[in-house]
Amino acid sequence: MTLMLHAGGWSAGPGELAAVPLPPSTDSYVPVPYLRLIEEVKLQLPRFGLAVSREEYGLAREGRQMFGVLSCRNGRPDLDYCLAIGLRSSYDRSLSVGLVAGSRVFCCDNLAFSGEVQTARKHTVNVLRDLPDMVYRMLMRVAAAKDSIDREIARMKACSVDDRTAHHLMMAAMRRRAIRAARLPQVLNAWLTPSHEEFRPRTAWSLLNAFTEVQKSASPCVQMEGGLRLSTLFREELSPN
Repeated sequence: MTLMLHAGGWSAGPGELAAVPLPPSTDSYVPVPYLRLIEEVKLQLPRFGLAVSREEYGLAREGRQMFGVLSCRNGRPDLDYCLAIGLRSSYDRSLSVGLVAGSRVFCCDNLAFSGEVQTARKHTVNVLRDLPDMVYRMLMRVAAAKDSIDREIARMKACSVDDRTAHHLMMAAMRRRAIRAARLPQVLNAWLTPSHEEFRPRTAWSLLNAFTEVQKSASPCVQMEGGLRLSTLFREELSPN
């Protein structure tokens, strides 16, 4: 499962999401029902040639935070990854309505946000009115980025990385708060002794998946934010000038 929650979080189905009491609106705060956000995304996906093949949701903070991942087939079922849409929201004002997009790796079932596409909207007045347009604009960017994500992953698969460079990137990832220092030994082990044959080549793609393989036991919030920081780091450090 991608959504491996801790610190009181748990995997949840649509019925459990709907059962969480919606807090009252105020003059400055308007909560977005969890299912309303999910349904809006799923409603618009077909307009961009995307179809949901798998969906997972989780709750945390006694239901006051919601996270989800929609795995989408994007016309390339022969590849070893697919497009993933991450969602999050809250009923306690701790999280804005947020969407991110990246890749989901099939062989180890993790999230690797190689395509940095994200948007967020606070729970303020008119958020329900603006939600369809926010989702539409986000998915427009996702559709435009699909080929870019494919090209970026292809470049990472072709980019050789030696142990010295890998160690440098591990330390840089820790300094940028893309991963906790306590997890670095696990990342190093995943790099040196990969669990999947696909990641035995010494490439940037294998190293990124060493990070995301370790991160998939973290909360969805940590996975999403850490993944986006990692993709920025890899792009800056490994892209040709």
